[in-house]
Amino acid sequence: MNKNKTYIVVIIIMILYIFPIDRVQGLDEAVLQLRWDHQFQFAGYYTALWNGYYEEEGLEVEIRSAFTEEGDVLQATQEVAEGDADFGVGAVDILIANDEGLDLAVLASIFQRSAVEFFMKEETPFSTMADLVNLQVARRKDDLMDIELQAMLMAEGIDPKQLKLYEHRGNFAIEDLGDDGFDMVPIYLRNILTYPEEEGVQLKSIRPIDYGIDFYGDSLFTRGSLAKENPDKVEAFKRASLKGWEYALENPEEIIEKMVVAFPPQEKTEKEFRAFNVFQAREVLELTLHPVVEIGNINPHRWWGTQEVLKKLNLVSGDLDRENFIFSYDRILQQQAERKEKFLQIFSLISVVILLIVLIIYLTAKSTIRKLEKMFQREWEENKRKEGIIIYQARLAAMGEMIANIAHQWRQPLNNLGLILNNIEDAYHYEELTKKSLEEDIERSRRLIHKMSETIDDFRNFSNPNTKKDEFSIHENIMMVLDLMEERIKLHHIEVVFKDISTKKAYGYSNQFAQGIFNVISNSIDALIDEKGGKRQIFIGIYEQGNDVITEIEDTGGGISEAIADKVFDLYFTTKEDTQGTGLGLYMTKVIIEKNLKGSLHWKNTDRGVKMMIRIPCKGVDGNVTD
Repeated sequence: MNKNKTYIVVIIIMILYIFPIDRVQGLDEAVLQLRWDHQFQFAGYYTALWNGYYEEEGLEVEIRSAFTEEGDVLQATQEVAEGDADFGVGAVDILIANDEGLDLAVLASIFQRSAVEFFMKEETPFSTMADLVNLQVARRKDDLMDIELQAMLMAEGIDPKQLKLYEHRGNFAIEDLGDDGFDMVPIYLRNILTYPEEEGVQLKSIRPIDYGIDFYGDSLFTRGSLAKENPDKVEAFKRASLKGWEYALENPEEIIEKMVVAFPPQEKTEKEFRAFNVFQAREVLELTLHPVVEIGNINPHRWWGTQEVLKKLNLVSGDLDRENFIFSYDRILQQQAERKEKFLQIFSLISVVILLIVLIIYLTAKSTIRKLEKMFQREWEENKRKEGIIIYQARLAAMGEMIANIAHQWRQPLNNLGLILNNIEDAYHYEELTKKSLEEDIERSRRLIHKMSETIDDFRNFSNPNTKKDEFSIHENIMMVLDLMEERIKLHHIEVVFKDISTKKAYGYSNQFAQGIFNVISNSIDALIDEKGGKRQIFIGIYEQGNDVITEIEDTGGGISEAIADKVFDLYFTTKEDTQGTGLGLYMTKVIIEKNLKGSLHWKNTDRGVKMMIRIPCKGVDGNVTD
């Protein structure tokens, strides 16, 4: 009896661990800090509040203006970092704040283009950025809009210090463009064009994008610690906000009328305030690229590129934490999903999907093992000498490494399948499971299984025991190897660059060549992992020379020491730890290329690292047409 009670207590503890109690708690408070006063620039957040989207996500949200009652301006990055707000709206200031150690994470980029533009009168003498040196350009110290002007100048080879800084408070307006004012002023959201009485002045403008400066505009962000500790809250706020933005962009007139009531204008008439927001609505719609681009879409490389521009301007000095800077709900919940996966026992149809995966793994592995056993047995019988044994050992090592790569390739699809099962379970528990959602989840599962099946096909091609010489494409052969190593390459942020690619086919044993290429690229990856600093790159070139096809594989891993230069192709020589290397890879590769494929293998140090040069014959060369 006591043992039964113990079992019950353990089960209850496990259930509470997997399904936390906070699901039934009341609304969770959240504060959003804007970067300016209330206007259509932030319409999506008002809409999420007024339409109840935040409440549906279990959130009670307060939206704060950047202006206090005392007239002070609050910095969204500072407010969020210090915990006075949970979420904020920013742009390049997020990167600058992160470089100062504030630890912020971007959730969604609402403005797909920067809202900064530089205006001047039509008659102002301007044709190139160099003309600005002779003009009165409105620049202020620590002005975020000025960062994009500096970037444009730098892109054209002009030192920004050649343009004077001025003292100026408040927004720039059309009145600032005059004989006693400035020749060019920075404007956000083209607000200088808002009112009808200003139509009599002819203006022209320049945009950062015209000079290759492609920064994101308004973006939603939060504290990095909040994203890690309470990802459910962050994801809920993001989801409701994006839903609000979609509604606001498709129903601007309705939202503007609500804004007129909610935010009575202080310095404008009601008519002016309405006209101002109608104008902003058009500009905001253009900047979001809706409906062509998904609202809030983030291209990480654009943020990385912006960071590099800020580095050149000496506005930041460090590197971004690329793993955590952009919030990823799925990544943070991955471990939780893995725990829940063990307790999921639901619908028979999903069980069939899981059984199908297991069956594919079993049948494929069994078939591959049988073929490998036959291949190794033939080679063992045909090669009683030492070289045959070494090749046997080396292929076993290569297969072990390849199976590890397949495990990496399968980890993400399996995690995604676990998340799909989790979603179905949640939908079932909350009575939200529909036929359509179930069909969509099943289709996603099938696509994942298909991708896993493709990985197995690549592995089977790699391990094909074919011993007949034939024509084969070197480029396709290398691509197959890279596909099998894809996860390892991505994990260590390695860039593979092709150059001088020839489609000329080689002649010999395709699978043996693939095994040699795998060893060479694997060594390059190991060298790049050990190399600290600099770009991690592998350059691959394929070209013809006489009756041969030459493959060059060069890495930026720092080169081979002169002390071991004569031992690179020696049997059992390795620079890796005892448990990590066999010393067979390059030795076996040299044997394959020179003996089995009648080619040659050489290496040399370059100013970037090591270049391996593999030469093998084309079909049609005397002595190579037949076996």
